[in-house]
Amino acid sequence: MRRHIMAGLLAVGLAAPATAQDKASVGYYPGALISMPVLVASERKFFEKNGLTVELVPVASGPAMTSAVASGSVTFVNNSWDNLILAVDKGLPVRAVAGSTVKVPFALIARKGLPLPHLAEGYPADIKDLVGKNWGVLALGVSVHFMAQTILTDAGFKASDATFLAVGLPNTARPALQRGTVDTYLSIEPLPSIVAANNEGTVVVDLAKNQGPKVFHDLGYNGWWASSATLKDKPEVVARFTKSLEESYCWFSRPENLDEVVTLMKKYVKVPDLSDDAFKTMVKGLLPTFGPEITSRTIDIWSKLLVDNKQLAASKTRQDVVAPTARESFRCPG
Repeated sequence: MRRHIMAGLLAVGLAAPATAQDKASVGYYPGALISMPVLVASERKFFEKNGLTVELVPVASGPAMTSAVASGSVTFVNNSWDNLILAVDKGLPVRAVAGSTVKVPFALIARKGLPLPHLAEGYPADIKDLVGKNWGVLALGVSVHFMAQTILTDAGFKASDATFLAVGLPNTARPALQRGTVDTYLSIEPLPSIVAANNEGTVVVDLAKNQGPKVFHDLGYNGWWASSATLKDKPEVVARFTKSLEESYCWFSRPENLDEVVTLMKKYVKVPDLSDDAFKTMVKGLLPTFGPEITSRTIDIWSKLLVDNKQLAASKTRQDVVAPTARESFRCPG
């Protein structure tokens, strides 16, 4: 009976009183802008408004996010779709409940001093300058590695036309670029903005701006997961969480709130290498990459990428990995 009452209240947009059950812990990436929707929802008290008490839990990596939600130590996590597909394929009891990005938030950086005679021609011509070079990636055999290979092969070259080197997260990739250990690195913000602002290199391909292979255009990259147990036993908690994220998205997407969004993000993401103007430009540029929907195309493409790279035996569909309650499309009211 309580579940039906909760569902009715949520359906008409009313917040029912919070109870001991209406609590959740949420994993986010410390020092990264990619978890912005949940940070805004917390700071702007959208969770409280929707009757949910949330504890934000810093989690360092995608694999750690997977372990945390599958074990039940964290209620919701922020993780990529390729990781979700692989987790479900391995039998882990997890499903996606909401989207977070609707564009791939990565940019391919070329180090300072690397000749780029084809840069002005844009993609795919500019990839000619990177053939035969050392391409830095987070790790070998993971989605970022496969994405970098796709940028190369879609431009008409072979994956073997470059040497791929694992250089870790941006904090270790930056010195690798500075030393010339690698010539390129595929990164999320804030490294592309730092490199551009400090004349340490050049952004050659910005996937977030729909540059590069068409397969990555307007493609979701990550979202929010919960355990199957949470979906079954606490559907009202999931409903409160996803509604809060939608309200967060609609709020931070409005141009008049940009300055407040920037101030909020500075609290969580310290980037001393960027001026105030450069930080604001970075945040403004990222806003269009977010969205709460999860499209079938997104799951299909990440599945195919994993199959093509022999990480997955057979493709998964949206129905296989996404909760039935998750939105496939979304528009802010009004």
